[in-house]
Amino acid sequence: MKAADDSYVRVAVLVMLSLSLLAGICATLIHWLGPVHRPMDLIVPPVGSAIFGGLIVALWRRPWWLQGIVRLALVTAVLALVAPAWFYTLQAVSTPGVQLIVVLPPVSSLFVVLLVMVMIFIPGRLAFVLALLCWLLIALPVLAYLLLHPREAWTPRGIDLLMAYGPVSLIVVVLLPVQRGMAGTIRRLASERARMEVMLHRDPLTGIHNRRLGERVLRGVFDGARSAGVIMLDVDRFKAINDTHGHPIGDRVLQAVAERCKALLRADECISRWGGEEFLVIVPDIDAAGLHLVAERLQMAIARLPVAPVRQVTASFGATMIDGADSFDSVLQRVDRALYAAKEQGGNRVVLMPVRPAAAGALASG
Repeated sequence: MKAADDSYVRVAVLVMLSLSLLAGICATLIHWLGPVHRPMDLIVPPVGSAIFGGLIVALWRRPWWLQGIVRLALVTAVLALVAPAWFYTLQAVSTPGVQLIVVLPPVSSLFVVLLVMVMIFIPGRLAFVLALLCWLLIALPVLAYLLLHPREAWTPRGIDLLMAYGPVSLIVVVLLPVQRGMAGTIRRLASERARMEVMLHRDPLTGIHNRRLGERVLRGVFDGARSAGVIMLDVDRFKAINDTHGHPIGDRVLQAVAERCKALLRADECISRWGGEEFLVIVPDIDAAGLHLVAERLQMAIARLPVAPVRQVTASFGATMIDGADSFDSVLQRVDRALYAAKEQGGNRVVLMPVRPAAAGALASG
């Protein structure tokens, strides 16, 4: 899940930077093509566009810089909004005849977007602190000016600025944490569902996969073109262990066998408890010789298991490769015959059953 989350955040940041770059380019063109050219409007948008473009390239080539890139993007956005807010407010205060509602660029909507980005990408209480700081640096001077100049405040542009820097900003700061909490709840529910699914497919005694998942993995082998083999093992004289030492000791034997086999298998090799004292191992990307070696390695490891007070734990193994003409049932029937042959030969051995038994005898090793 973490990898998925990281990928999602990178995509979200790329989208944010791309939209910021697009906004900066549009603002640059508007100001350059407009009838009035103000120095601040001719400087801030192109500089911001250049920075956002560079951050996009940096994130594309260095995705592990994600956290630093987000911080630099937010700082750039804050400075791009702070500069015109203070510059034009001071100009309107100090220059007779200059009205803030006329000279201030249309950045109120960008301020709301900035608050959204802060609340999304900055964690915890720090987001509220930074949102308040942004409001003090960007919105407060404009609001203070409008409250002191009611004639400008009651114009359509003035009302728009009052709404954007006042109630709308407050709504964004209040609602986004609610959305974040809902997203966290959804994530926890998804995690709980994944945990319950794992428990559904796990054998409660041994902790390995249960037969349900083993059957699903085996059926999945037939959907691919990879070579694979199947091993079925059965603990020898398990009924005698239960009768002599009791079921708790028998459970310890099964747990020890499952743990040892799981430790010896690769991550892509599936072991499941098939039933009682039987286990099924599915080994992908292997040939018959390699499958036989895997089974022998498991057989010898189990024979060395110390499970007191049982004198020795052994297991019989049947193994077979999966052929292109095989079905789910035919593979299980063949591997079961191989296991039965190992039992008939005294147990504690491996019998490899060829795909076409009529063509060659079974290969057994003790």
